[in-house]
Order: sequence, then C-alpha cells, then structure tokens
Amino acid sequence: MSDKPTFFDGGRAFCSSFQFIRQHGMKGWVFAFASATILAWGCMAFGWWYSLSMVRDAILESPFLEAWKKEMSPSDGTLWSTIKNLIHIFLSQGITSLLNLLFALITFVLNLKITKFIVLAVLGPLIAMLSERADAEFHAQTASTWRWESFIHGLVRGAKSACLMLLVEMSLGAVICTASFFISILLPFLTPFLALATPFAFVLIGSWFYGAAMFDCIWERHGMGSRDGLRASKKMGSAVTGLGFPMYLLMTIPFLAFPLGLVLGPIGGAVGAVILTSES
Repeated sequence: MSDKPTFFDGGRAFCSSFQFIRQHGMKGWVFAFASATILAWGCMAFGWWYSLSMVRDAILESPFLEAWKKEMSPSDGTLWSTIKNLIHIFLSQGITSLLNLLFALITFVLNLKITKFIVLAVLGPLIAMLSERADAEFHAQTASTWRWESFIHGLVRGAKSACLMLLVEMSLGAVICTASFFISILLPFLTPFLALATPFAFVLIGSWFYGAAMFDCIWERHGMGSRDGLRASKKMGSAVTGLGFPMYLLMTIPFLAFPLGLVLGPIGGAVGAVILTSES
C-alpha cells in the first residue's frame, strides 16, 4: 500500500484547515486576508479602469479619427459606393459607443482573469506567514517573530507563483484547445471523448499548480530550492492536486473568485498544505 497521501486526502486537508483555524484561535487571519484582498482588488480595478480610459480618450481625440470622419467621397451612384459610404457613416458615428463597449469588456476580462493572479502575488507574504503560524500551532511551538526578510521573500515567491499560474492557465489552455481541435478534425470519432477529457485535463493541471504553490513556503522553510521543492511536491502524489482542486474552483468560477475565492482559497490551501506535510 502506498504511503503517499491521495487526492481525497488533499481535499480533506483543505476542508479541515478551517476547523483548524477555528480551534487554534486564528480567525483574525480571515479578516487580514479579506482586507488585503479587497484593497488589492480595488486598486487593480481602478488601475485598469483609469489606464483604459486614457487609451479610449486618446483614440477618440486622435486627429487621424477626425480626418477619417470627414473623409467621405461623394457617391457615384454605384451600389458599392453607396454601401461603402453607409459603412463609413455607421463606423464614424458609432465609434464612441463601440469603444465604450470594448472598454467595458476588456476591463471585465482583466478583472476576471488577470487581477486574481496579481492579488495572489500581493497575498504571498500573508500566505507564508499563515503557513508558518499554522506549522507552529500544529507542532505546539512558539510562533516565530515578524521578519521583514520573510515579508520580502513571500512577496517575491507570491509573484513568481502567480506568474507561473497565469502562464499555465493561458498557455496550456491554448495548447490543449488547439491540439483537441486538430485531433477532432483528423479523428472525428474522438470528438465526444475530447469534449469531456480536455476540460478535465485542464482542471487537473491547473489544480496541481495551485496546490504546489501552497507548498512553496513550506519547502522554503526546510531550506529547499525551486527544483528540490518541485521534487518534494511530486512526492506528495495526487494530494497536491486534491488540495489545489477546491482552490481552482474557487478561483476560476466567475463571480466567485472575488471575494470568496481569493480569501478562502489561499487560507485553505496554506493551512491544508501544513496539515498534509505534518501528517505525512
């Protein structure tokens, strides 16, 4: 029988983390994560809105746009000339509404897909501090004192983990979808299977990286580098995926990532990783 914790052990550790926090008087961490998440999310949302507003205004005030609006050849009576002028009028008159709609859409996508990774990077020091506190509580030790070095390391580690997860979600998503598309064209009989397997594979891969990110601060406390930490995460077996699966769901489902996902996900992941390593 394998000594490695299973996928279900990872999910159980995630759920047990909240009971652990309650039993050890660590409820204040929920407030700390919620405050940091709301502040970081609000700043990023304002940043996206302000920067995209400047781009939109620059386009609307562009001399090229004004010249293009005035540039309209008289109709020569042909059907093509009439259609071209009608399209020109429609675009020139509706460019403001079109840009406003595009601006709103881009802002929504950025806040939905990218801002969560930036917030995760900001939460890096809190994740490291919570993990260290949970480790001390689990082994009945005195929690370590505050160190600015740990804060900086946590911020850097959080940024690296967030960049890695963003890269994985975007690049692997594109690769898996493209491969599935071409396979479906070449082997049409596999299309129903790929329609089920592709999202499932993507969820498993994303869950593993979310789970592995929660173990980073633990391996760092044991003096491991990036490669050694990656090997240590692999030795944890499918429990890493099991721990990251609830995080992935909380962080991916629209309108759930903020605020619940970005608060409950890192808390459950950080403490759950401590529970798994302590029990193993």
